[in-house]
Amino acid sequence: MYGEMSNLRAKARALRDDADGLRSRASALVAQAEALSSSSKAVEGVRARVRESGAELGKKAQLLDDAAAALEAHARAVDAVKAQIAEAERIARDLWNQASNLVANVVNTVKDVASTAVNGFMNVLGAAMSGNPDQIQVSVFMAGGREVSSSQVSSAQSFIAQVPAPPESGSKDWIDVRSAASRNGIG
Repeated sequence: MYGEMSNLRAKARALRDDADGLRSRASALVAQAEALSSSSKAVEGVRARVRESGAELGKKAQLLDDAAAALEAHARAVDAVKAQIAEAERIARDLWNQASNLVANVVNTVKDVASTAVNGFMNVLGAAMSGNPDQIQVSVFMAGGREVSSSQVSSAQSFIAQVPAPPESGSKDWIDVRSAASRNGIG
């Protein structure tokens, strides 16, 4: 989704090659000027101008190296963000699927519970309401044949309400989905 960094890295290599080429040409020109056998004022002037030109070519080569380094740093940064997104997606997709599955399959059911398993207040309340002091009916959430706490159901419902559909693969939105899961106490 965020581009292939191999093209950027190839451009950085080309810039470095160009910089090396400039340095090589500058060195060759300076060497040729220094190798001139004459020592007149005119030749000394040529040598001085060639040295200046060689220094300028060296500065331009450094600018090309700096540009290449910036491209390489950018490629590394993009790859690091892509890795963060992939990790967030891997974790958040599983969490989203689990929460979605729970929300879609949870059933609120009534279950008989022995009065001794419930605190005193519920025991008195249940006995008064049902006329049966030995059993109390309580509402519980069930999913896949196992009991699920109301806080798990509430967390899953809040999470799915915030993220009703998962983003496309590779989207930076997976980082936000991972954060939403954490805010809702999921994962």
